[in-house]
Amino acid sequence: MSWYGLYPPQALFLRRKFKKVLLDPPNFNPGSWCGAGKLWIDEENKEYWLTSRPREGEIRRGYAVEIYRANDGENYNLITWISKEELSETIKAKVQSIENQQLLRDPKTGLYHLYLSLDIAQENLAGDESRIFESKWETFLLTADDPSGPWEPKGFVIRGDAEYDDGEARDSTIDIVDGQYFCFYKARKNETNAVRTALAVSKDGKEWQKLGIPKVDNEQQPNYFLLSGSIIPGATSLFFIGTKTLEVVKGAALTKHFVAYRIDYKNLNLETVFSAPWNSLSRYEHKEYPIHTYSQVVFDTIRNDRWLIWIEAVDPNYSKEPGLNLEVDRVLLYTSKIK
Repeated sequence: MSWYGLYPPQALFLRRKFKKVLLDPPNFNPGSWCGAGKLWIDEENKEYWLTSRPREGEIRRGYAVEIYRANDGENYNLITWISKEELSETIKAKVQSIENQQLLRDPKTGLYHLYLSLDIAQENLAGDESRIFESKWETFLLTADDPSGPWEPKGFVIRGDAEYDDGEARDSTIDIVDGQYFCFYKARKNETNAVRTALAVSKDGKEWQKLGIPKVDNEQQPNYFLLSGSIIPGATSLFFIGTKTLEVVKGAALTKHFVAYRIDYKNLNLETVFSAPWNSLSRYEHKEYPIHTYSQVVFDTIRNDRWLIWIEAVDPNYSKEPGLNLEVDRVLLYTSKIK
């Protein structure tokens, strides 16, 4: 092959194959989900770690963060979990829901960082399709010596304190490149449905510098633009590879596109490298809206012969229809061989 630099995302997408269902929701009633997590590979111990948040409809929204482990990247066992009741006691405020989680290991301290999106509104607003833009979401950090815990709270680290994110500062994609933390996150202006992807950087994963809302191909982001995936180094720049969400359907942010962008973080611009419709390759994905926001693309550094792609899929077999408390979400694994 005469490709140089980053393995081409076009080839990664072309060669993807559906592998299996990784995680099931707590039950198969409408509004039950799993996912919104991160896959982290421990090369030293030859282990794969995957986080997830379970949900049971409007009443029991994101009620825990679950941490799973596998030896092969495909068959995961639950190792530990943290409930939203435990977090509420720690934070001294009621956590209505846990959403996106990001698991990484800090290169300076060796500690594991677990970032959680928390809804700390006084009411269960985001469980109501008509009021989903009234909740206050921010990003909380816990640290541990081992992914199995115990986890020590470190406080909110990405807060809704800018003009463009005073409604939500959550649903992060966080990766460490050249020793620096890079973060794309969902930024919503208070009491509006203006949702965009913001960029922040950090030296230690605790103190973050917000850079703002990047342009896309030198144009302002659309009114709704949400990225979920991975930030990966390439020969010419940083790259984002994952999914792009442009629609909200009955309260759920639903996804049709797989994308790759070159990240010019100094000039706050995303340059499109590749974009394609996500065509479902399994019977577990809704044909029109296959993905509910969350995904990740990871090179398997233990096997060195494949990429791992997981998605939070809208399952048409149990969903009434796509929508906040209407659909059932599973976590699916795709693999893309490079040899």
